[in-house]
Amino acid sequence: MNARVHKFFVAVSFDRQNLASVAGNELFFRRCSFIESDLRLATLDGCSFIRCDFQGANLRGASLRHASFAGCSFRDADLRDTDLTGVQITFAGSRNDPNRRVSSLLGAMLDRAVLAEAEIEAEAWPMP
Repeated sequence: MNARVHKFFVAVSFDRQNLASVAGNELFFRRCSFIESDLRLATLDGCSFIRCDFQGANLRGASLRHASFAGCSFRDADLRDTDLTGVQITFAGSRNDPNRRVSSLLGAMLDRAVLAEAEIEAEAWPMP
């Protein structure tokens, strides 16, 4: 089968989709939504996510090695057993954000997640 793989995804909704075991490296996602999506065992190493929403998503056992996240929400996401080695996470946004998608790890499950060499920081201004 000839399948075309896109490298850039902008404002795409993957909400409630079964993406278990999906694989892609060095992909770019901006303002994409993965609300309540099944990303168990996905391999998304080196991908970039800007202002994406993973609220309630199941990322259990996924590999996100050296991925970067800026202004993303992981509220109530399942990140158990997820490999976040070398990941860069920058939280930005505010309660006054017109999109009301404040960056958050509130309620996220991180049991046994690998965070070796991870860089996590907060920015004082909203992401564009």
